[in-house]
Amino acid sequence: MKRRHATWSLCLAVTIAFAVGGPGTSARATAGEQASIRDADADGVVAFYFHGNVRCATCRKIEAYTDEAIHAGFAEALENGTLTWSVVNVDEPDNKHFVGDFELVTRSVVLAEYHDGEVVRWKNLDKVWQLVRSEDRFVEYIQGETREFLGEG
Repeated sequence: MKRRHATWSLCLAVTIAFAVGGPGTSARATAGEQASIRDADADGVVAFYFHGNVRCATCRKIEAYTDEAIHAGFAEALENGTLTWSVVNVDEPDNKHFVGDFELVTRSVVLAEYHDGEVVRWKNLDKVWQLVRSEDRFVEYIQGETREFLGEG
């Protein structure tokens, strides 16, 4: 009886966590996700984190570390609109095109430059999965790649 109650409690906790966004969700990420389509139509660089409906702890960590790296390293670029941070669920019907647009095979961080609403170049930061065990190395990687992409490095 105790085991059944514990299992039911765990299932309820997981369901509630997914319903409210789960651990690692921030106001910045929510705002970025809501603005993702609009931001992609503007000129400038967008730092995207692409995820799906099912999100593991590692996926959430990649999002959180990328959010930290972008906001800590590029406050001025975010403020003046040179850089936009956007979290996008590619399982949503309106966002499925990103899978083909950026050749996504898994949850990914992508830098994309837009001019007149069109992507002129992009880069998938594919080392995020290798570096996720070290927050310092992960943040350094994201910031270095972003600086280079913005022409600052």
